[in-house]
Amino acid sequence: PTSQIIRICLPPAATTLLVMNMKHFLALTIAACSMMSPLHAQNKQPEPFEDILREAVKEYRAGKIKEAATALDQAKALIEKQQSTQVGSTLPDAPEGWATDDMKTEDVPGYLGGGKVVKKLYKNKSGQEEVLLEIYYGSTMIKLIRGLLASDEIAKSQGFEIKRAGGEKVLAKKIEGDNHELNVPMEDEIMIKFTGAAGAKEDFMLKMLREIDRRELKSLVKP
Repeated sequence: PTSQIIRICLPPAATTLLVMNMKHFLALTIAACSMMSPLHAQNKQPEPFEDILREAVKEYRAGKIKEAATALDQAKALIEKQQSTQVGSTLPDAPEGWATDDMKTEDVPGYLGGGKVVKKLYKNKSGQEEVLLEIYYGSTMIKLIRGLLASDEIAKSQGFEIKRAGGEKVLAKKIEGDNHELNVPMEDEIMIKFTGAAGAKEDFMLKMLREIDRRELKSLVKP
């Protein structure tokens, strides 16, 4: 015949050795494929938050309650830092002709309602005008300020005037040096505040207000 089937008969020991070698080769192949996985999987960094939580559980199980509480405080601080960074990402970039300082996050003093405030200062490159943009959240003060929107009379009793920007109520007031301040309480959890200096225009601040993604801001702060 023009073609033949060649059968190779191996002793049992040789057959076992061949199977073992094939298994080893298969293991090496799987390992090589895993090394070609996406880059982020290879370079995944240790997660400090998870490490701290594991430490808190370890201390708790060992009966070290004080140490466990300290670890939980550290984990909470990491979450708050990440949240502040995300809140800061909703602030608009500097408009043409303006520059910004680095974003800052501060605790609001307890006598002012507590919570956090994210700040960003905008400076006009060709003049002296400055605008400080602040996002307050987690502060009981916000609910009190929002109450001023109930009526023009209540707002005026505290030196404010109620204005509208795109259907949204804004508490506006004149401050020292013929400058302007705008307060925009969003429900009871968040407040946007603009403070102008060196003659910064109110219209400019209202324009910046429209560039803030309110929906995104709420999703980052509201429980």
